[in-house]
Amino acid sequence: MKLYTFWYLFLFCFLSQNMSYAAEPKLTTAKSPGWLRVSEKQIEPPNLEDINDGYYYERVEYQVNLANQTRFYRTVKTIIENAGTENAGQINIFFEPQYQTLTLHELYIVREGKQMDRLDLGKFKLMASETELSRSIYNGTYSAYLLLEDLRKDDKIVMSYSLTGFNPVFGDKFFDTYFLQSYEPIGALHVNYIVPKDRKLRFKSFVGAPQANQQNLGNSTSYYWDIAGTEKADYEFYTPLWHSTRQRIECSEFKGWMDVAKWAAEVNPIPELKHGSELQQFVEKLWKGADADPMEYLKMVADFVQNEIRYMGVEVGEYSHRANTPENVFRQRYGDCKDKCVLMGAMLKSKDIESTLVLVNSYEEYGLNEYLPSPSAFNHVVVYVSIDGRGQYIDPTIPNQGGNIRDRYFPFYGKVLWAKKGEKLRDTEQIVAGNTRVEERFYLQKDGNAQLDVSTIYTGADADNIRGYFKQNAKNQIEKSYVQYYQGLYKQLTKRSALTFEDDLLNNIFYVKEQYDIKSLSETDAISNRRAVSLYSTNLTNYLPDVTDMRVGPIALQYPLSLEHDIYVINPDGVAVPPLRESSFLNRDSYYFGKTITTQQDTLKIAYRLGAHDTYVKVADVNQYIADFADKHELFSLAVYLDNDGFVVGSTTQGKNNFWAMATFVGLLTLFTFLVMKFYNPQGATSLIPMYDEVQYDRIGGWLIVLLLSLTATMFRTFFEGMIQLFFKEDVWSALQYNIGVPPFLYVMLIILEFVGNTGIIFLSGYCVYLMLKRRDIFPQTLFFLLMFQLVFVVLDTILAAIIFKQSSNVYEGMSEVFRAIIFALIWSLYIFNSTRVKGTFRVASKTQAAEETIYAEISSPVLPEIPTATYKEDNNNES
Repeated sequence: MKLYTFWYLFLFCFLSQNMSYAAEPKLTTAKSPGWLRVSEKQIEPPNLEDINDGYYYERVEYQVNLANQTRFYRTVKTIIENAGTENAGQINIFFEPQYQTLTLHELYIVREGKQMDRLDLGKFKLMASETELSRSIYNGTYSAYLLLEDLRKDDKIVMSYSLTGFNPVFGDKFFDTYFLQSYEPIGALHVNYIVPKDRKLRFKSFVGAPQANQQNLGNSTSYYWDIAGTEKADYEFYTPLWHSTRQRIECSEFKGWMDVAKWAAEVNPIPELKHGSELQQFVEKLWKGADADPMEYLKMVADFVQNEIRYMGVEVGEYSHRANTPENVFRQRYGDCKDKCVLMGAMLKSKDIESTLVLVNSYEEYGLNEYLPSPSAFNHVVVYVSIDGRGQYIDPTIPNQGGNIRDRYFPFYGKVLWAKKGEKLRDTEQIVAGNTRVEERFYLQKDGNAQLDVSTIYTGADADNIRGYFKQNAKNQIEKSYVQYYQGLYKQLTKRSALTFEDDLLNNIFYVKEQYDIKSLSETDAISNRRAVSLYSTNLTNYLPDVTDMRVGPIALQYPLSLEHDIYVINPDGVAVPPLRESSFLNRDSYYFGKTITTQQDTLKIAYRLGAHDTYVKVADVNQYIADFADKHELFSLAVYLDNDGFVVGSTTQGKNNFWAMATFVGLLTLFTFLVMKFYNPQGATSLIPMYDEVQYDRIGGWLIVLLLSLTATMFRTFFEGMIQLFFKEDVWSALQYNIGVPPFLYVMLIILEFVGNTGIIFLSGYCVYLMLKRRDIFPQTLFFLLMFQLVFVVLDTILAAIIFKQSSNVYEGMSEVFRAIIFALIWSLYIFNSTRVKGTFRVASKTQAAEETIYAEISSPVLPEIPTATYKEDNNNES
């Protein structure tokens, strides 16, 4: 009630003191102007499925005559549903009587082919509408309002009127913008500008809008668009304001940005302070308080204008763009952006500190250079200050800024224009000058309850914002909103102590501390039937727009943005948490996101990082954004499982060995040994790797020694790192379901796969060492099998881990393992296939194979009986 009373009193006092701004407006009627161009297009009925509010525009006309400063409007509305009688039946014409006159030409209803006149000035209500009062701007706007009676479905409402008079603050320059598309189709659209031949009005089309048609009218030229059936434009949420999807045209008589800069400097020059005025005396007081230090004086002036001059604009007539005098703004203690800037500039000028007014667009940080030069390209004014050759921008409308004046936050406005003769568009920097860090500490208790301490630290621009929030809202209401936020996450949460805050204005740091008690923090997980604590970072998800896969336009991001959210889960009695480390980080062109899970002594820490590099996500990167944040629940939440004693799972089992894992390992080795020695070891070599027929080397030598050492190292490293330090530990098996979002069955299967795979690598490595030392003929093929098994195992393990965990860090680490396995397999495979040392060394067959070969040789080559040799004796008698 106090607020309404204040506003009523304020407006009454204000209007009573400022009646000189405008007399009571009056309405007149007249026939339509004779200079109007008649449309040549027939109406193209729109698709009624695209229509909202129960009515559509059958025809829209907008015509401007620069010579007599008149804008003409004509619309034909067709009601297609009963709901349209309410929506279409309210006539509301806005105008500014300080420089405009409103003339009504026609207002009638067409029903069943009959025309019923409804133009009755006595039924119109004139009221001050103040379209920008919500922004603390009084602009003197009036509204001619009429509620049409007796409307029915299928009626047509035809209305036309003219507004005569342009704002004199722009002198003899005209500029305008008109959209040729709406978010609903229009049956016919007619736009026309009549420009005298001695005036140069430039036109430009955007988003595929057609160029203007021209018609010579003698002393003037008609530039027009006559369109039958406009297509509706599609709108997507979270679209940057500068990214327009509607066709539009612009026109301007300003030749270039230098022309606009010259106009701005002439409209709002920085004046000298009136000698002896109250403002001049105040300036001297500030200068003395600053000890004549320009930087300290700048800080004092900025603090005064930002915080002591409240934002309230009186933008009637020319004062829409012309500032009030500094003395007047100082006296009334309020003003809009240009009033504040001129006041600040004048206070600095009195002490020979150089400053310049700067035109900016607070909505559209990109694409400004594509506009036709005109004052309408800007909606805000800031100040550029230069001291000792160092310049900086300051926005006098941002209150509650702290810290060193040199580090004062200035928003990213993209292209800006200095109000100075000869100036062109300039670029401003993208600076992330703020940060918000949230630290949540959950102190677990054995009975399942917990204490939650929250500490939030705001710096830079974030400190400016939260400082203003605390200044403008009741502390009890702020505390209530904080409690309600956490009660939305933890139902049985209660406040343990009052919220406290500390404002370090000198360093621009704002601290907020909260303390809560939570009963039954842990809940039974429906899938695993185990106690779990669910942790969330919903404050980060609020900064990520939800978009669909059908997105075709860019995505607007909050900028600047730098958020840190650290969650600590602390075990009771200082019991250490099992070692764990997971990390993922995305660094895209427009944003970054990181999530890390680490442990240190009795604490489990989950750290989130989210920030923006730019104000939007480019169209080419939209699909990447959607993929990155497709599952926000998995990214921004985590389940920590607890044992029956209230400790993080695995905390009480650290250092203990798992007997069953050790026994299984021994059992698997025994099984592998039995199967290999019985069925494989007795066999001979296959033709996979051809060997020489004869042994050429009787010992292991050359690169085979390196291979022997590599196999031995692989066997021992896998045993110690994979089995002793991991799978033989009890805490690994007791924490199978530790990670949120990981299906327990898949996680168990992954652990079993890695256990069996590592056991297999250990066995095969040892077996290959055995075969190598024996110089067995089956060694080369067995080694090749080991290399292929190891490669397939690493690839499969990496793929499964990526599917289950969906974290890029795991993928990158796995890919590096895959790369090493490929290199290892490739090098030694080529070696065993091509090495003469290998082919001439491994020719020793197994005993079984040797025996078989001996038997086979005996059968294939039978021993012939020995033929007796005859004995001859010399017979001398016979010789004779």
